[in-house]
Amino acid sequence: MTSGLKIHAILLGTLFAVMPGCGSNAQDRANKAEALGHSEAADATATQVAAVNSSTYAGRIQVKLDSSISLRDTPVSIPVYAGLQEAGPTRLRLRALVDLRDLQLKAPDILTGPLEESCNRQIYLEVRDIAAQGDNVRVEGATRAQFSRCNRNEEPGLRYFGVTVDVVAVGKAEVRDQCLYFTLDGLDLDPRGLIGGAANIFGITNRIKTAVLEKAGEVLAANPICPPLPESFSVLDPNYESGGTREIEPGGMGGAVVGSVDVSAETLVKLLAGLQERGLLEFAE
Repeated sequence: MTSGLKIHAILLGTLFAVMPGCGSNAQDRANKAEALGHSEAADATATQVAAVNSSTYAGRIQVKLDSSISLRDTPVSIPVYAGLQEAGPTRLRLRALVDLRDLQLKAPDILTGPLEESCNRQIYLEVRDIAAQGDNVRVEGATRAQFSRCNRNEEPGLRYFGVTVDVVAVGKAEVRDQCLYFTLDGLDLDPRGLIGGAANIFGITNRIKTAVLEKAGEVLAANPICPPLPESFSVLDPNYESGGTREIEPGGMGGAVVGSVDVSAETLVKLLAGLQERGLLEFAE
């Protein structure tokens, strides 16, 4: 039985290796493309400057899948490092590390923008920095809030108060529905100057906090990170059981996922057929 499982693991690792961007030589190919002046390859690997510790995804077979997602029309590189180990007659244990450093780099631009734009209240969020701290993510930024009287057309009229508030948020990710969902665990606000003190007195700081929490919750819930697999690999029926945010280098953001994939004989036949249809395998006539 054990030898059969080893064959499954080796076969699956080989199949990952034939996919574009997979296998241990993927980074070498990206470096060669960069040397040839391929700017897209350079952009895709720009944030992966530090090696990922293989102990975080170790397994009998280790593979790398270069993939990307789109967040608010911004392409984000999401490399996935995975270790595979026998887990039973028809399943392999999967330990994966999702490299989120490109997301970390681009998220300030993606998240910066208006939180609320009503006729009597306008709140704008600026995200300055995102950094991993162990199993948490720390976000630093500021909000600018303006309070106005509504005119007859229900548009902002005379402004009667404005304040800038520094924001520090702490969040983390957890695995739900085969994806990493981010949530906020804490939010500290620090209004600036004498006007900031008045904002505390009149409860304006609490209004800003509520707006930040509501909008951030909407954005995070609508944009989970789902480790993508090539279409042909969907038959593996990946089941992500646990995971969360991980610091993969000092300040570098990553996500860990633990689960399993199906490697029954029927599944492997479907997988091979899918790869053949894509022209990645050629079977004898």
